[in-house]
Order: sequence, then structure tokens, then C-alpha cells
Amino acid sequence: MRYRSAKIVLIAGLATAATTADPAAATPVTRPVHAKRAVSRTFVVTASDFAYRDLPVHAPAGWVTVRMANAGHELHMFATAAVPHGYTAASLEAAILKGHVPRGVTEFGGPNAVAPGDTTSVTMFLPAGEYMVGCFVPGRDGKVHFMKGMMGSFDVVAAADTGAPPRSDERIMLSTYGIAMPGASPKPGMRTFLVRNTAKETHDVVVLRVLPGHTVAQALTWFAKLPSGAPAAVPVGGTTGIHTGDQVLVPADLTPGQYVLVCWMTTNHKYHFNMGMQHAFVVRAT
Repeated sequence: MRYRSAKIVLIAGLATAATTADPAAATPVTRPVHAKRAVSRTFVVTASDFAYRDLPVHAPAGWVTVRMANAGHELHMFATAAVPHGYTAASLEAAILKGHVPRGVTEFGGPNAVAPGDTTSVTMFLPAGEYMVGCFVPGRDGKVHFMKGMMGSFDVVAAADTGAPPRSDERIMLSTYGIAMPGASPKPGMRTFLVRNTAKETHDVVVLRVLPGHTVAQALTWFAKLPSGAPAAVPVGGTTGIHTGDQVLVPADLTPGQYVLVCWMTTNHKYHFNMGMQHAFVVRAT
């Protein structure tokens, strides 16, 4: 969950901890991608300034979709992390607030960079356990939303039927430090991206639509200076950090225009998208 240098004191250890987690827990090839019976496993959460409403209490293990509506006035995210052994969600939250992130925290994704008034979703495979969620976007006052109480938790309980993920139209491959999108540029309309992290550290991705009259470079400059400055792009989908070897599914409604995929995390106070983790593409009218 290393998103901005302002948050490094709190959460710099999360992405590093993910690389030292049990490799067996991060191997997507062992997970079923099709179940005998598809199960409805969608949870709708509302984000405000600065809290979550309607968090699930219990969710079944397997493929789960979190759809987050942003009813606030600032950008928000829904970062999901498994609570490590020896902690509860409450004690993990307290530790992070004090600047200590324990080893063994593994991130599983969630809606990322949701604009005010927008709704986006992510489908992820969650093993049974306790999970903490939080928003690590910096506020207009420079204070991270997590520090303002934007956090929560839920339990994932074992289930015989692990459900089934939606079909994907496109692929996004995250590496160190690069983003690839194999194949031709996406067609306009609702598309579902399968996002896979092949790197040895945690990465995320945001799909940015560059606003008319602006360039990709201007969009990246604006995104690096959030929350200040006039917008040069708008996020239309994405996932928060996913651990090495993991994969999630991200829908995005694409209209004709210029886009750029970015990793919003940082290493040594430098954005990953300024270290090569960006990929520009154009959606053309058909």
C-alpha cells in the first residue's frame, strides 16, 4: 500500500511484506477459474469523506466482487489486506496508525482511485480469514484518509463453492517495472481486464482516460500532484495493490480517446509510473 511519499511512514512495509509472504498463498494457477455452479458474490460499498458504509460482515471464500460507489467529494480507494497471524483487524489498524506495519500483510486488491460520483468494481479471489480495508489516498489537507478513520474490516469464511470470475476481454501484466497489455488496443464499450502481478513485489494499476486537449505527459504530471491542480485525466477503473502471483478482474467503460495505465505505488519516494510502469493506448471509434 505504498501510494505516495506522504504515506511512507505509515505503510511502507506492506508491499515489502507481501513479497515475503507464504508463496503458496500467492499462486493463482491453483485457484479454480471456473466453478461447477456460479454464485452471486457481489458486495456494494459506499465511500464518503471519510468512511465506508455497508461493508460486508461475512463473505464466502473464493471469487468476490466489491463494487464501490464514491459519494464523497474526494478520490477514494478500497485497499484490501489479509490480517496476519497474531493480529486482529483492530490491532493491525492501530499498528499502522502508529507507523508500524507487521510482516506477513498480504494485499488482495479492490477498487482504486474512484472519482467522486463514480462507481467501480474489482473481482478478487479471497481465501478464508480476516481482512482489513482502508483508503490511503491523501486528502486535500495533505492528511491520508486512513488517518481520518477511513478503514474497516470483514471476515471471509470457508465455502464449498468458490464461485466463478467474470470473463475477461483484455489482459494487463504487471512486472518490475513495467505494464504490458498484450494484443490490439481495446474496443470501445464495457471491457473487463484480467490484471496479473508477475513481479516480486506488490503493484496496483489505475486506468486513466486523458481528458480532451491534454497529453499523456500532462495526465501523469497531474496524477503525481494529486489532489492539487486542474484535472488532466479521470480514472475509469483499477485495482489497489495485489501481491505477487495474484490476479484480479477489473471492468472499465471505455469511450474513444487516449488512455494510460499506471502503477500508483512508490519505491524510495518515486512513483512506479515514473519508473516505467505506464502503458498508453488509444481506443478508436468503431
